[in-house]
Amino acid sequence: MAAIIDGLSDSQHILKIGIGDTGTPLKVPLLTNIDMPNQTKSIDEITTTDARNTQKAVVDFTEVNDLAFELVWKPDDPQHIALKAAYDNNEVVQCEIHFANVGVSGYAFDGMISEFSNVTDPKKKLRKKGTIVIGSNVTEITSAP
Repeated sequence: MAAIIDGLSDSQHILKIGIGDTGTPLKVPLLTNIDMPNQTKSIDEITTTDARNTQKAVVDFTEVNDLAFELVWKPDDPQHIALKAAYDNNEVVQCEIHFANVGVSGYAFDGMISEFSNVTDPKKKLRKKGTIVIGSNVTEITSAP
């Protein structure tokens, strides 16, 4: 008899980014946190005047959230430099979130960096917090760390 915990997936994940049309997405090192895309279908209330209860319908329009992230800042890392440059130059970033368990679908989307600022704490290494504004459809992809 299999234990109830057999087959559960761990939640470790990575962020990969690519800049420009030829930018192959590469892992962003020292990432400590990133939100997951949350897609919500819009709802339209279509209650008629003779209805006795609220009637709603799903609309073919999906809202997505902005993704907050934090990383330990390494000023000479190419991916960290690319994130800062994308913020400074308002560039589109191709983003991929992959899970360590390849059986768990990841996400791919285009976005822009709307925040990239210092987080200081004397007891920690310098960190950067940022926000990725999703600017395309979010698609599920096969994870490949």
